[in-house]
Order: sequence, then C-alpha cells, then structure tokens
Amino acid sequence: MAGFLGDVASILMTPFDFAVSAALLAWHEIFALALDGSSGWAWALAIVGMTVTIRVLMMPLYLRQMHVRREMRQLDPQIRALQETYGHDPDLLMKEQMKLLRAAGIKPFLSFLPLVLLGVLLLALFRIIDASSKYAPADGSFRRGFVTEAEALSLSQAKILDARIADSFLGPSHAATEVLAVALTVVMCLTHVIAQRQEAAQIPPDAALPGPTEQKQQFLLYALLVVLVAFGLVLPVGALIFWATSKVWTVGQQRMLRDYPGSS
Repeated sequence: MAGFLGDVASILMTPFDFAVSAALLAWHEIFALALDGSSGWAWALAIVGMTVTIRVLMMPLYLRQMHVRREMRQLDPQIRALQETYGHDPDLLMKEQMKLLRAAGIKPFLSFLPLVLLGVLLLALFRIIDASSKYAPADGSFRRGFVTEAEALSLSQAKILDARIADSFLGPSHAATEVLAVALTVVMCLTHVIAQRQEAAQIPPDAALPGPTEQKQQFLLYALLVVLVAFGLVLPVGALIFWATSKVWTVGQQRMLRDYPGSS
C-alpha cells in the first residue's frame, strides 16, 4: 500500500519536477557562463534565480490573496456575532461561518493557495536534490524532471562556503554545512517575523484590535516559525536557499505592494 501511494505521489509531483528543474537548469546555464558550472556558487545562484522566477510568476496569486484577506477582514463583525451566538457549538459555528463566506462570494482557501503551491515547489526541489545526492553513476538512465546524470552528479557534489548543497544539518555533514544551515534558518525566521509585522502594520487604525479572521491567520503564521526551525534541521542546504530567498522576496514584495488597492 505504501509503495502504491508513493507511486501516486511521484506521478502527481512529476509536472512540478519538470517545472522546477527547467527553471533551475536554465539559470544554471546562465551563471555557468561566468562561473565554473560544477561550482557550488553556480548551483546556489541558480536556485536563487529559480526562486525569483517562481515568485514573479506567482504574483497574480498573491494579489488575489490580498483581496481575499481584505474581504474576510470586512466580515469580522459578522463573524464575531456568529461566535457569540453559536460559540457553544463548534460544528454549527463552522457551518454558519461557511454560509456567511459563501454568501459573500469569498473562497478562504485562496488565501493559503500561494503558500501551498510554494510548498509543493519546495518539495519538487527537495526531490531533485535528494535524488541527485543518492544517485550512483550507472548507465546514464537517471532523470528527475529535466535533470540528467551529468547535472545530478554535479549538483550532488557542489559546495558553497565548504558546505555541500545536498547535505542537511542533521544528515552526515561537516561543521560548515551545519553553520550554513543554521544561518539560512535564522534568515527564514527573521524575514518571516518582519513580514508578519509589515502585514499587521497595513491593518487600518479602525481595525486595531484583530478580529477572528486576523487572529486565526496570525496564529497560523507565527506557528510557521516552529515549522521553519524543524525543516531547517532536515532540509538540504539547497532547499534552504530556496526558502530563505522566498522569505526575503516576501518582505520586499510587501513593501512594493503596500499601496496597492486592497493591501489594507
């Protein structure tokens, strides 16, 4: 059963493997024009370029997310009233809240779609790096997305600041890998907190006290700090570069869009 589920998951992830590997290899070819293609810096910068490309392409989803959050924030008074009326019955409260959202034409799952998609793409990059690190040269039949044997071997051995991109903090690694993994995790956590404070600063003065919607979002988003630290221990350095770059991009994106209609 586990093997069957694994096969299904692999099939579902295949399109994302191709998308991520296409962007990764394209940027690697660009940086290989100025750097040694087998160097860790060429691969690390390729991951950064791939991440920026993904975030630019996902911009419409983030704009839609901003509109959904604004619309949900406007419903906070009605949600408070429902909590006062049905707070004793969580199931009924949930049903009434969903009825309110449907009546307003709001699809709350859209608020989390960018995060889910980003997580899937991170998983695709992890699959590529993990498969490359475990691959032993054979008959040249290796393929993960567009990554072939030659790229897999290069990626698996690439080092940045003496840390292998394919190694993780808890894996069989050197002190340099542990230091870099910790540094990237700290960057992810700091930029996450900054992003949440920037988002809170966009709430209008007349909504200074967060409503139910905002309270739930803040809880979920700050709980992500625990997830960031946990994944910082187990993900390879290459995946952490992706995530840290994405979090830095989020901070810059919020500053750029703070005056965009619907951002508050």
